[in-house]
Amino acid sequence: MMLLSTGAASASTPAVLLGTANSYGLLGGSTITNTGPSIITGDLGLFPGTSLIGFPPGTVSGATHLTDAAANKAKDDLTTAYKDAAGRSKSATLPADLGGKNLTAGVYRTGSVPSLGLTGNVTLNAQGDPNAVFIFQIESTLITAAASSVSLANGAQSCNVFWQVGSSATLGTTTSFRGNILALSAISVSNAVTVDGRLFARNAAVTLINDTVTSANCATGTIGGGGGGGGGTTTNPGPDITGPTVTTTGLPKTDCTTRNFRIAFKVVDGAGIGKVRVYIDGRLVKSSKTVRSSVAVNVRGLPVGTHRVKVVAYDRAGNRTITRRTFARCTLAVVAPRFTG
Repeated sequence: MMLLSTGAASASTPAVLLGTANSYGLLGGSTITNTGPSIITGDLGLFPGTSLIGFPPGTVSGATHLTDAAANKAKDDLTTAYKDAAGRSKSATLPADLGGKNLTAGVYRTGSVPSLGLTGNVTLNAQGDPNAVFIFQIESTLITAAASSVSLANGAQSCNVFWQVGSSATLGTTTSFRGNILALSAISVSNAVTVDGRLFARNAAVTLINDTVTSANCATGTIGGGGGGGGGTTTNPGPDITGPTVTTTGLPKTDCTTRNFRIAFKVVDGAGIGKVRVYIDGRLVKSSKTVRSSVAVNVRGLPVGTHRVKVVAYDRAGNRTITRRTFARCTLAVVAPRFTG
């Protein structure tokens, strides 16, 4: 496979700062519509639209912001990030289709064909630099064929891949995608697609069908697109990118239980605690901003079987830690009656 190099060191390509949008997995402008059990790891936001459909059965690990101040700010930061990505100086011209290509870090722009396709696999090669940044400036549409994929090699990270789309993006069935899509218009995601990154549609709709979107954070000690004011060509030389430490106590020590109990949580972070959310079987049961909190679990009100506890903790810098635990509810024993004569 030929290695296509931009001839520029990755250090000359700073990451696109996402600002408050960094904590989101999904941002839409008009509507967000989901079919099936899609999973969004991160926050979900919609502004200025108000139509959110399909959650549940879709689940969101973080907060959901519908036309509120937080969603408005995230959309403002998205707009700034979009303009930043679109304004970067080109390192190389993109082919009409990325399938079979092996690309090094840099800024790539569509040429005589304004749209970009992906049929098969494209590899993004960081050449040993975990801070390598890949920016794709697409004048019109981004379309991936079914079963296409974006692969990362030699230290490349999804958090440092940015797809600036001048129109709409469409991801074909079972596509495995990496990076942050910043689309001016809509994003349409077909069935069973996985995205390690973010789906941001500035002005139109986001549509999902049984998909998995995981907001990608950079590894500790590397520089990425999180935080910051959401724009410019400078990057934070040493951002706080480590999430809080979460400790849980109080879960049953037996294989299963029929007794009610209380789970206690301790959240520690040098930057201070932003917010803590606790979910049982995907349902939000607790939201707090304190170091210590607890949740009473009514076991007798739950069906027999295994149940899942998830704690999502943010520090004030917006970094997130997700902690998962399980417990099981036993079948109540049937006691035989006693007879006395």
